[in-house]
Amino acid sequence: MTFPDPNQFQLIVAGPTESGEADFLDVGPAAEFDFPGVSAGAFYWAVEGGHSKANFGSPPRRVALAGPNGSTFGVSSFPAHSCGAVSADDLDESMTVTDHDGDAGMHASDTIDYEVVVSGKADLVLPGGKKRTIVPGDLLVLAGVPHAWKNPYDEDCVYIVVTVGFNSKEEL
Repeated sequence: MTFPDPNQFQLIVAGPTESGEADFLDVGPAAEFDFPGVSAGAFYWAVEGGHSKANFGSPPRRVALAGPNGSTFGVSSFPAHSCGAVSADDLDESMTVTDHDGDAGMHASDTIDYEVVVSGKADLVLPGGKKRTIVPGDLLVLAGVPHAWKNPYDEDCVYIVVTVGFNSKEEL
């Protein structure tokens, strides 16, 4: 399976109108990203600076993981036969290349990530060579630890991701 075009996903938002009435809201486009041979996808929704009935979010203006007290919601993929290495210059400030074990794909973020694999499979690698293969139906919680993604398989790995920003910058 190849990753569907992010524009093929339909974001449906039920929320309050300016008058406070519950309705389906018209929202803007997703923030798409494409790191060829590494990852592709889109973030469809983001909340910045705390969650509340008045601040329930909007489509993000740029590609970034959640900041303090924020969240993001998106769909991503790791293409078949990809290694997960991205230049630090290409990453948003929300992620840090850690280069653990000399692996250029090792990175970390100040977020807790909730991920659900919907197709394909990929390897999640932690420092010290610890590895798990994630497959459709797997639920993953990444708690800000250094990690790298590898997809040595013949099929793209597509997953849903929600990132929740730590309350403040901290180190694990």
